Amino acid sequence: MKRISLTAFALAIALASSLSARAQDPPSAPLPTALTNATKLFLGNAGDQENADCLRAYDDFYAGVANLKRFQQVADPNQADLILELHYEINLGQAIGSGDTNRSVRQFRIVLIDPHSHAVLWTLVERTNYAIRQTNRNKNLDETVSDLVRDFDLLVSPTPIPPSNKSKVTH
Repeated sequence: MKRISLTAFALAIALASSLSARAQDPPSAPLPTALTNATKLFLGNAGDQENADCLRAYDDFYAGVANLKRFQQVADPNQADLILELHYEINLGQAIGSGDTNRSVRQFRIVLIDPHSHAVLWTLVERTNYAIRQTNRNKNLDETVSDLVRDFDLLVSPTPIPPSNKSKVTH
């Protein structure tokens, strides 16, 4: 009787441990090493150079990355370990002047590119609401650029954490 109880107990433990192993999350895919090994960055503006908000976002993102004090920003992409492209995009299906504050009409996207292979390594996106009043538009833009700098910092830190890419603004 003791032998049957011991065998049943061993089977129950084996079954529980195999179920526990299946319930665990699969391991995370590794991040490209170019993200954490980069020391020299080139920032390109792939947005609208005649758009004041786009130019300001470019300048502010550049300054935000400089404040991280971990990178040398270079003026030549051939000298960079990592290329960052800032894109400014508008969702054409949404009216800029609409009263719907829950709808985003624009987003800023940072594309991280390996300068040697030209492979896209990662993309960071933050959506922002357009605002009619300049003060509100500036506030929204400041928050969006700050979020992009924070996401970039998390992604390329020595212990990288991929950002959730869950914008505060939904679309």
